Amino acid sequence: ITDGGDLRVTGAAALVGGYDMQAVIDDNTPIYVTDETPNAENHYRGRFYFDPNAITMASGDIYSLFTGHLANGAYAFAVQLRYILGTGYQLDAGILTDSNTWSFTGWYTITDATHYIEIDWDASSAAGANDGLLALWIDGVQKGNLTGLDTDTRQVDRVRLGAVSGIDAGTRGTFYLDALKSTRISYIGVEGVQA
Repeated sequence: ITDGGDLRVTGAAALVGGYDMQAVIDDNTPIYVTDETPNAENHYRGRFYFDPNAITMASGDIYSLFTGHLANGAYAFAVQLRYILGTGYQLDAGILTDSNTWSFTGWYTITDATHYIEIDWDASSAAGANDGLLALWIDGVQKGNLTGLDTDTRQVDRVRLGAVSGIDAGTRGTFYLDALKSTRISYIGVEGVQA
């Protein structure tokens, strides 16, 4: 979903390799790429590179940067970006439970530079087990860890990366994404390095 070319492949700020994905937010229209590779996954790990590139955001503005979805389009998880005056850019991650209730990690401040973001989403093993989880890493450091969640009816069938939803009128500018990679189980880490 490019909104007339606002989302495009360039080489202007390649974070890994020779190309990047440039996202220009000039209105409130979502722009994102969709990966349909996941297929009813009970366990999903995803990693991508992100550079906010001094995008302008009003204090308190939040939008979803990376989301996982069920086959029917419902959410499984979301990674969000927000801006707080005096603090700067922050990331969090949230998981939607079987009761349609969101649980979120805390907010974690990032610099206006390139970061690699990774999530580990795992559905509950059975009805009543309540052992679903969501973990968030920023630059290889685990920041958030949500456990004991009821998510046995959720399976990831697609993910979206970009300015996926929630764009406010106070958010405008250009940011960069690169090197989305996913696995079913293993930690991914920085490009070319396995833990």
